[in-house]
Amino acid sequence: MTRIKISAAILSLLILASVVSGVWVNVRCGRLISAADRVAELYEGGATDEAVSAANKLEQDWESFRRTAAVLVKSDRLSEVDRICTRISYYAENGRDELVPELIELHHILEQLRDGETPEWRTVL
Repeated sequence: MTRIKISAAILSLLILASVVSGVWVNVRCGRLISAADRVAELYEGGATDEAVSAANKLEQDWESFRRTAAVLVKSDRLSEVDRICTRISYYAENGRDELVPELIELHHILEQLRDGETPEWRTVL
């Protein structure tokens, strides 16, 4: 009976950890998506100084997220976002036309990451 209780406790902890990590990734990806959209709005609106500071903040937020997410998410799912995020502040600072398309691509990739980590019964159990 003790083995069954220990096994049930371990299984419960694993399910709880899966749900909590999925929710955390979901929330953080939502924040990153909002930040990317904000940079695009500022840049298209002509507020380049604010867009540069928002792009730098986005890059810092991504680095903070990536450190923890590297443990929870497959690294190949993070590498594409990492590649784009490293270019965004450079594009914003130099007024490059590629900034908005990169931000749109970042938005879509982050949505895929968020949707892929959404806790569902089929992914948790």
